[in-house]
Order: sequence, then C-alpha cells, then structure tokens
Amino acid sequence: MKPFFLFLLGFSMALIVPTKRAGALDNSGRDAWSLAQSNPAELMRQASQNELANSYGHRVPLRYRLRKTTVKSDITKEIVETADGGVARLIAIRGLPLSHSEDQQEIERLRSLAANPAIEAHRRNNEIRDAERVRKFMRLLPEAFLYRSAGSASTENGAMIRLTFSPNPKFSPPDFGSRILSGIRGEVWIDPTELRLVRMEGRIFKTVDFGWGILGELYPRGTLLIEQSKTANCGWQLARLGMHLEGKELLFKSLHIATEETATDYQPVPRGWTYRDAVRWLIQLPSPSAMPAIQR
Repeated sequence: MKPFFLFLLGFSMALIVPTKRAGALDNSGRDAWSLAQSNPAELMRQASQNELANSYGHRVPLRYRLRKTTVKSDITKEIVETADGGVARLIAIRGLPLSHSEDQQEIERLRSLAANPAIEAHRRNNEIRDAERVRKFMRLLPEAFLYRSAGSASTENGAMIRLTFSPNPKFSPPDFGSRILSGIRGEVWIDPTELRLVRMEGRIFKTVDFGWGILGELYPRGTLLIEQSKTANCGWQLARLGMHLEGKELLFKSLHIATEETATDYQPVPRGWTYRDAVRWLIQLPSPSAMPAIQR
C-alpha cells in the first residue's frame, strides 16, 4: 500500500507552483462560464492542462511556511523551494517555538544536509517520483470522472465555477493507485479567468480495494480536500490539503490517515538560488522564539 499513499501524499509539495497562463479562454471568463454549461468535461480538461503546465519543474524559487498536523504530530516548517528542490527548517512543534537545544539540533541537521551530496540526491529523487504521481493524477482527472455544472461558488476573490463529479463508468484505472478514482465523488471549483483549480473536495462513497483486497482497502466516508489560492507575490499556490482516510492494508492491519496541511506567507527568493543557498538562508534565520507567533 505504501506506493498508493505516497501517490496521495505527493500533493503536499508538488502542487506548490507559480501561476503561469496556459490556455485561459479570455480575460473576462465569459467563455469559461459558457463552457461549464455546454461541455464541463472540456473545461476540466483545460484546467487540468493548466495545472500540469505549472507542476513540479516549472515553478520559480520561493519560500513559505507549512503547518502539518496528524494524529501523532503537529509541526511547522519554514520551507525554501529552488530549482534543485526543496529544503525545510523545523520551527515549531504543536504551535510552540523550538527550544534552544532543539533549534541547535535542527541547524546541525541542515549543515549535514549541505555537506552530504548523497542525501541531497536521494531527496531530489524522492521529489521527482512523488511529483510524477501528482502529474499522473492530474492527467487522469478529465477521463476518470463525469462532470456537471453546479452553478457558482462565492469566494473572497469572486465567483468561481462549480462542477460536481462522479466516477466515469467507462474509465479503466491504469494501476492499483488509480483505483481510488473509481470510488470518489465530489465537487471542484475553477477560476473562470485563469482556469486554475481553486478547490477540489472528494468523498469516498464505496469500499475501494487494491489487489483484490490483499494489498488493502479504503472504506466509505473518507475525504480528500485540496485548496489553492492566488498569492500576492507568488501567483497560485497550495493553501490547504486535507486527507481523512480509513481502511486496512495487507489484509489485517488497520489504516487511519488524518492529515491537515496549511501553507502561508509565500515569498519569492532569488532565481539563481541553489539547494545549498537555501540551506544557508535557513540556517541564518532568527531563532524560532524570535519569529512571529505561529497561527493556531
């Protein structure tokens, strides 16, 4: 089951991308609203293409703060993304800044990363692998589901096109990981001007098995949520990721995933920054106790 769940968890980093126009219909968005009525599947195809055009490998260097909570942990990291990949510094646990000794351990960890090319290469390979899983998911969206117009959704950035989706009975999942798409229905919001996915929320409505139930199963009522927003300085970026899944793996082992991620404070960094530049910048950050308070 591990490859399948890495396929899902890959969203957390691989959807953090810059805005890059790649096929918006026009600046008014009128054509997009019309297309939502006449051919919602085509609208979804174009939005999916835009996400692919802005996926891993196309983003510009930036930094941001990520808070991730699970059943067992609650951590906040300052993250820098460069053309060489990303690097992070832990700054808080359960919303509280690291102690002096914890912070020193984190700095030593970063120094070890910068000094060890093998660690950097392994991290880079993992990023590329996980990003490809996300790209596969985006490529499958137009054909995996049937879409219907559901009017509009009000947001602080204006009205968004709202589509509902349900499994396409003609879709044949190409692998075990993709089988989850046959058991999800929900809705997606699309920005009518730039054709970017603003929100996608799905609920598992039936048991989905992997490997005839031998590898595992996901039970009904699990949920997946992805939200993107247009930031002031870095274009469209991941704002929130939520996964709540129940099931079993390898026949008998219970499975419970409850993950919430929120990303904030996106800022650009110099385009020429390398992975080691990012490490040096993170090491020079003020101690976590001197940083702004972590939002709860």
